[in-house]
Amino acid sequence: MRVAILGGAGKMGGWFSRFFVDNGDDVVISGRNLAKAKSLSEKIPISVAESSTNAIIGADLVVISVPIQSFESLLAEIAPHLSENQKVIDITSVKVVPVDLMHKFIKSALVLGTHPLFGPSSGAEGQNFILTPTNVRERAFAEDFSSFLSSKGFKVLITNPEEHDSAMAKVLALTHFVGIVTADVWEEININEVLPFSGTSFKRLHKFVENVIESDVELYSYLQMNLPGTADLEALFAKKAVEWSTLSKKKDTESFSLKMSGLKKTIIYKEE
Repeated sequence: MRVAILGGAGKMGGWFSRFFVDNGDDVVISGRNLAKAKSLSEKIPISVAESSTNAIIGADLVVISVPIQSFESLLAEIAPHLSENQKVIDITSVKVVPVDLMHKFIKSALVLGTHPLFGPSSGAEGQNFILTPTNVRERAFAEDFSSFLSSKGFKVLITNPEEHDSAMAKVLALTHFVGIVTADVWEEININEVLPFSGTSFKRLHKFVENVIESDVELYSYLQMNLPGTADLEALFAKKAVEWSTLSKKKDTESFSLKMSGLKKTIIYKEE
């Protein structure tokens, strides 16, 4: 199979370049930074196209791995050059808007919204991969793609764009919000002064906060502003923070302990 990865020299684009090469596929990539793309081609056996429209020529599968801010303009560029025997997937972290845009621009090729829920340093085994078909043809494509991904060790979930984005508000937006707010608090209290006192729990939290703060600012901002229900979740978080803080201020040990014990029954996660 010939695979074109648009944005193939980026972090996730590079991951998928290696993934499909390891699968034995013929991979061609394009990207805004040709020097970076050519540098990757010196490390793994891939071809580098001068443009996205050149990359998709003869490709069986087109993988769109560009920032969400560039997504629509890329679609407008490549759509006229796609044929009905080609398949196109995107790997953006939101699904309603990108899937709608693919349907708007791409009238010939078969499209499928996807979301790999892992970072570029991860392996495939045990990682979650979400597919979001919206019609019968896309569903058939999703079933076939799911079988392929499952054979590589992924845990695949097939849902729809709306359910995906609703879930991502809870899984991504709220999680990022917690990390960002924690970092903001730490800046106020100069957390670096107490790093020598840190234990295991703090080190884990510190690593999580670092990962959030070091991530793509534009992407994280987009998720906060565009995932449905995010503002309500953040308001609930703020409300709960006040409730717990009030118990501490009142030194109400009994209520604090009872409330914390109740959470253990529903929150401690046991993976099946």
